[in-house]
Amino acid sequence: LVGSEMCIRDRYSTKLDERFHQKSVTDAFAGKDYDFVGVNAINVYSSDEGDFGDYTRSGSSRFGTIKELGDTVQTMRMTQDKGGTFSIDAGNAAEQFNVKQCNARMKATWDGKVTPSIDKYRLQQWVGGAGVVTVNATALTGKTAIDAIVNMGAEMSNHLVPTDNRAIFIGHTLFAKCKLSDYIVGIDVLGKDAVANGSLGKLDGNDVYAIPDSYLPAGVNFVIFRKGASVDPVKNQTMRIQKNPLGIDGDVAEYRVMFDSFVLDKKAYAIGVHATAGSTTPTMSVSGGTLTLTAGDGETIKYTTDGSNPKTSSTAKTYSASAKPTGIAAGTEVKAYASKTGALDSGIMTATA
Repeated sequence: LVGSEMCIRDRYSTKLDERFHQKSVTDAFAGKDYDFVGVNAINVYSSDEGDFGDYTRSGSSRFGTIKELGDTVQTMRMTQDKGGTFSIDAGNAAEQFNVKQCNARMKATWDGKVTPSIDKYRLQQWVGGAGVVTVNATALTGKTAIDAIVNMGAEMSNHLVPTDNRAIFIGHTLFAKCKLSDYIVGIDVLGKDAVANGSLGKLDGNDVYAIPDSYLPAGVNFVIFRKGASVDPVKNQTMRIQKNPLGIDGDVAEYRVMFDSFVLDKKAYAIGVHATAGSTTPTMSVSGGTLTLTAGDGETIKYTTDGSNPKTSSTAKTYSASAKPTGIAAGTEVKAYASKTGALDSGIMTATA
């Protein structure tokens, strides 16, 4: 006691309360085969395929008509350049038992904010570039979710996507319905054993990755992704601490990363998306060389007639019902997709005139 007053000192725990962090959910499937070192853009060539038909045993064109093999170019330009900073004043640190170590706090920030941001961006880009998109406004149950996964896998296989190295990214809420469904019994191993890279089991032969619902774009129920479908560069990963920089008595953390994600033109069908709302995949008809494309109300259709991906190709054209393309020769490969402001892009329609 001092006079008639009691001295009271606040005491704080030396343990720091912090939220849990999650490792990357996409990194095991991210495409890292293309080098962006020293540049922020690369061009990737996609070669066309040759013809295949009957061999003629006479004449000068026995193998068919010789045509120069064409190609398309996809330009991938990195756009995401993110960073952050914070300080820990020496006075504050001393009065808090030095619980906020700058190195540890920067690592926690990276794991808690940077990594999830990259995951969400990749999933957004993968969804936007998907070749297979199913839209159904009816809420999925455990059984209907499993049906949808199996049917989407079949559609991807019909586009010649290999069945190995596929992953299902599904929100925890829908994943729980699948696990609780009696329908799963005898079909596959789901949630029985944890396997490599954080997978929680297999469904229809695919590794299942249950992720926070918020990681998926709004309205998306699940994504089936085949490894190798994308290019996902990450570079200039900087984490540094400035000790007592000018004007500050303490530590200043600085961190930065450049990243992006691109779906490869020839591998769009290696990504399948199921969503509650989105644009309608176009349908096509050709009569007398005139091309008719149909999608949903208010949707813009872009198309190509050279076999390139209309979502990225520089040759993509905007379809107009009032000025339909003419002169479409028999055998022409037409690709098209639909989009609408604020809505998920449709899948890619591929058809031969």
